[in-house]
Amino acid sequence: MADPKIHRCDVAIAGGGPVGLTLALALARRGYETVVADAGAPPAKGGNADSRAYFIAYGVWRIFKALGLGEALLVGAEPVLQVEAEGRIGGISFIAEDCAEPVLGYMVEASVLAEVLHAAVAAEKRVTLLSGARIASVELGDPCAVLKLADAEIQAPLVVGCDGMRSMVRQAAGLRFEGHDYDATAISTTVKLSQPHHGAARQIFLPNGPMAVLPLKNDHANLIWTEKAAVAEALVGLDDRGFELELAKRAGDFIPGARLAGARHAFPIGLYVAERFDAQRVALAGDSAHVIHPLGGQGLNLGLKDVAALVDVIATAGRAGLDIGAASALEPYTRWRRADVAATAAAMEGFARVFSSPLPVRLAAGLAMSVAGSVREARKLFAKEAGGDLGELPTLMAQ
Repeated sequence: MADPKIHRCDVAIAGGGPVGLTLALALARRGYETVVADAGAPPAKGGNADSRAYFIAYGVWRIFKALGLGEALLVGAEPVLQVEAEGRIGGISFIAEDCAEPVLGYMVEASVLAEVLHAAVAAEKRVTLLSGARIASVELGDPCAVLKLADAEIQAPLVVGCDGMRSMVRQAAGLRFEGHDYDATAISTTVKLSQPHHGAARQIFLPNGPMAVLPLKNDHANLIWTEKAAVAEALVGLDDRGFELELAKRAGDFIPGARLAGARHAFPIGLYVAERFDAQRVALAGDSAHVIHPLGGQGLNLGLKDVAALVDVIATAGRAGLDIGAASALEPYTRWRRADVAATAAAMEGFARVFSSPLPVRLAAGLAMSVAGSVREARKLFAKEAGGDLGELPTLMAQ
């Protein structure tokens, strides 16, 4: 049997989703050689079968601008100018002006983001992307970690797990992933609205879970509909007309006349946070480190903030001549990121539980949101939090 091909680099990245590819690009711009092992295939040219979309907060958008991707992404992005959250009675609304920004963020379709990132990676000499590369095992030793693939292996002093909530890298490092599943499933799809959205991201709290309508181009919207798991399974199994009728029945006043304009994707909802985001030879980012309720659309934002912080931690260690994979060099990363993740996860957990409580509790929560929304400083705080612009910001997110 022939010896496997060996790729040696500064940082090995497990997972080629938005977090993994953004990290590879950011490290390459700092002079680090990276190899990305991605189990999936690169996006098909002009393919738009993936109807998922992401909210990218304005503070996090600065990462893409700093990497020179802003203009390419803007072509397919829709600005978010306002956020509205409604309970059965009361709610809160804030606009970009509340935080002195032109926008609160952008909605970007998953297919657009994938195409832009893959094109940038293909043009970057310091990044090697191995597509269709399933990781067979992860070995953490000294002086390097090893990702073993079917016919190759990647050797690096540091491996970063961007390989999802079932991360092999996290498991190899023996890091606990603590949390719980909800008895709920989120359905994501694209709908054509019957009236202009005016750049508003809207969310309503229904008895079985929240529903979000997030603006896309040409008065389309990304619909995130959370339901009990069994109900969501039945909804996904309906034909298009049946799904539209159920949507009108549940939320006709909230999203009148909406028509399906894309495929439906269903994914279970959970809340999990790793005990640490680093270990000897290992760092975790994105869903490998944390999974939160989709309420608020902060999942990818947290992952991209991980990227920005980790790049600074690695660069600082590198400038000091340290081993970038040593636990002592990586330890500041967990301190920096875990508190922010835990606070966001707790906030989403609180909203999810309050608005699935008995009616009197939901009414009180709606009124409380209305009171908070009437105070300008509170709106400013909500707007900056939604925009990912609070706390100690990494270099890539600095204005």
